[in-house]
Amino acid sequence: MNLVRIGRLGRPHALRGGLKFRSEAPEALLDQPRVYLEGLGWRAVARVEPLGEDLVVYFVGVESREAAEELAGLDVLLEPENLPEPEGGWYYFQLVGLPVFLGEEPLGEVVDVMDTGAQDVLVVRRGARRLLVPLQAPYVEVAEGAVRLVEPPEGLLE
Repeated sequence: MNLVRIGRLGRPHALRGGLKFRSEAPEALLDQPRVYLEGLGWRAVARVEPLGEDLVVYFVGVESREAAEELAGLDVLLEPENLPEPEGGWYYFQLVGLPVFLGEEPLGEVVDVMDTGAQDVLVVRRGARRLLVPLQAPYVEVAEGAVRLVEPPEGLLE
């Protein structure tokens, strides 16, 4: 079974079993009849509600805050073919394995994308080293099946 992480369940919301949903692509959860919860298997989604810029997800059979607390912190996964087209052009899992270039010179390969809270970071393997590159302009561009380091942060390549 090939599944990709679309986000993580946060803290319970209110008293009726809702959980905040944290994701770089929250739209991936919308209109999903079921999702795979890390370590628990497939769970039916009862409904999804907006809460500011976040979403709150309710699962069938989870009807209390106490029941929701047992799910907090779990990764939420889906089959790649069930994902909607991403708003930003790609999902983070699609970046893993892409080559990274500095100009025309090969620099390494993306091996992970980390959500650090403040900003997302590409983990780039360069030989035995791991470089942490902010995933934002002006540092990188993602296009044509590659990541191009446009303006490396000071000290990155030393």
